[in-house]
Amino acid sequence: MADALAVINPVAGRGPGAKLRAQARAELARLIPGLAFIETDRPGHATELARGARGRLLVAVGGDGTAREVAAGLAGRADAPELALIPVGSGNDLARNLGIPADIPAAVLLAARGRARPMDAVRLGSGDRVAVFANAAGFGFDARVIQQARRLRRLRGMPLYLTAVLLAVRDFDCPRTRLTVGGETVEQRILLIAAANGRCYGGGMKVAPEARPDDGRLEVCVIAAVGRLRILRCLPELVRGTHGAMPEVRFLSGPALELEFEDDVPVQLDGDLLDWPRARRFRLDIIPGALRVRTPENR
Repeated sequence: MADALAVINPVAGRGPGAKLRAQARAELARLIPGLAFIETDRPGHATELARGARGRLLVAVGGDGTAREVAAGLAGRADAPELALIPVGSGNDLARNLGIPADIPAAVLLAARGRARPMDAVRLGSGDRVAVFANAAGFGFDARVIQQARRLRRLRGMPLYLTAVLLAVRDFDCPRTRLTVGGETVEQRILLIAAANGRCYGGGMKVAPEARPDDGRLEVCVIAAVGRLRILRCLPELVRGTHGAMPEVRFLSGPALELEFEDDVPVQLDGDLLDWPRARRFRLDIIPGALRVRTPENR
């Protein structure tokens, strides 16, 4: 395996992503001599490549899903290479939370010359099934939004997310949930639960304004069951990160979270839907300092 490896998702960013990927590849080849390039060809391939990486640097060229797969292959490994992100996806929330530039040449320069800092990851378990994610997990309405977003081929970022919300709001039923975090247990019907390692998800929505990716804690945003019209009225507050003042919203924090749902519930990890049929009980645990990520000096 090469000393430095770029893992490229060839379908990241939908239509506009092709130009961004080509630009990223050219800039990376110019600034990091000897960098090897591998394109992924199936779900989970980036995780396999990351598990086999033994060099000094792994560059993930893609969106939040690519970053999540790579993080799953690197998390907690003493011999893991440093990670750099080139954001060419639809949402790019992890890069946004870490201060990594959206401008491709600037992101590549950071990948080539930046210093790495520790970052937490999160382990999700249900029975004998385990997954790792980097930024945020969503249970309930936001995962239903992801289901709708998969059908929208021409949008990216916030326009994609908001359009998907309008489609999802039509038929979503709020599930009854029991959750425990930080020694506190809550039982209620919920619209959504977001377990966040970073501030933003959904293409820039500030779901957990106090979340920090290196503090050893999950920030958990719980939004109680509300009607359809109220959901739409909540959206501007979510975008701004001011939803904490709403009576339906509460924030909890801790290194672990336990969840139990009465019915099946859609789940998303860093924008990718989780395909675990009949999973209703979950445990999430922070993995402190699981990754070393190249970020700007002021982050």
